[in-house]
Amino acid sequence: MPKRTLNLALSEAAIKKHAADLNVYQLNDPRHPVRFRYRHDRNTGSWFVLRFAGGRVHWRKAANWPDVSAKAFLEHLPSVHARLLADPAASVTIGCCNSVDQVLTWYYNRMLTDTTLSKSRKSSVLSVVRVHLRPRLEGLQLYELTPSVLDSRLVWPMLEKHKPAYVRGVFGVLKQIFSRAQGLQQITTNPLERASFSKSTGVQIKPKGARLRHVDVVGLLEAWCGLFESSPMDVAFAVMMLAHGARISETRLARWKNVNLGAAEWFVPAADTKSKRDHVRPLTPQVVAFLTRYRNAQLAKGYDGGHLFPSLSRPGRPLSRTQAFAVFERLGAGEWTSHDLRKLARECWAKLKVDSLVVKLLLNHKLTDLEATYFQSRGEEIKRDALELWHGWLDSQGFDLLQGETVVRQPARRASVDPAGWLR
Repeated sequence: MPKRTLNLALSEAAIKKHAADLNVYQLNDPRHPVRFRYRHDRNTGSWFVLRFAGGRVHWRKAANWPDVSAKAFLEHLPSVHARLLADPAASVTIGCCNSVDQVLTWYYNRMLTDTTLSKSRKSSVLSVVRVHLRPRLEGLQLYELTPSVLDSRLVWPMLEKHKPAYVRGVFGVLKQIFSRAQGLQQITTNPLERASFSKSTGVQIKPKGARLRHVDVVGLLEAWCGLFESSPMDVAFAVMMLAHGARISETRLARWKNVNLGAAEWFVPAADTKSKRDHVRPLTPQVVAFLTRYRNAQLAKGYDGGHLFPSLSRPGRPLSRTQAFAVFERLGAGEWTSHDLRKLARECWAKLKVDSLVVKLLLNHKLTDLEATYFQSRGEEIKRDALELWHGWLDSQGFDLLQGETVVRQPARRASVDPAGWLR
């Protein structure tokens, strides 16, 4: 029996319905100059756009099915025809990527030249693609990336070796990649649009509990007092993070030219921040005194370079990410991390009744337009007031002992005071 061409309105249902009939070779939609042609396995096919010129019919392949669904193909037809009217030789391709490999390669190459992300974020995402996504999803066509395949090839094997929070992060990177690919028309259908880590795994990841609380501050400051002479950089790194609720990356990149002790401010350039916005932190008298002591300690050891926290292995460079995290492995001994200091500062600010909007300002979180307008005229003053209150409380817990040049060998242990009930 000869192969047949069926005339009908193209749809997913029609394609699947006639896939079982081996006598049906292709489908024609009388409404449009297009054809759908089955491949040998009948589970896949090709989309063609037909152009009539010079008395001939020119067939141009536009996409693969089911990578590009019938609905997506028909939705993109007007733009394809517009391109052909402007230039008969123009590409008719709908969606440049047909496989998961192609999507990942496109995104990976794009990330290599992306200047909008921090080096640490870029490095992290590239590592996820290279180490986890490419090896585990290799060889898959887009239509094959179903929830069950994602679970069996990526999520479940990773859960055997990694913590759920880390696997969720990898899952999130994959979703971000496909969302960006769809937005930039590299794919027409996003197979992960409705995918959810919690639905796929049934795992509900709870926020980490606080590993440092206000009652721990006395002990931290006492320990840092004892360490300053032998490890001034470690102590200064921790103090700057606790005193300002700063992020580890923006702290390790701090330069003396941006820490103006005379003007009492710490300027963090946009390139060093997660938000990619300049940020100014007022320096209280306590921090100015501490940094003066720290700078003198650097000079006494022969360092007069431009970084607050210079690299231990590369002259003229700041601490690397690895070296910065190693600081807190030494100080925290596995019991707490650098981020716990930032969380501790936030907890104490709440107890000191610092307004939540001011907390956002201090942490350099993104503000709404209304919030930014509110703080525009008095932002620095409001931040300074909050930090002076905070550092006054820290003094009551032993911070004052870190600010003078005189070493207190065995300071009397301070009594822990709840910030919520503290009065200056």
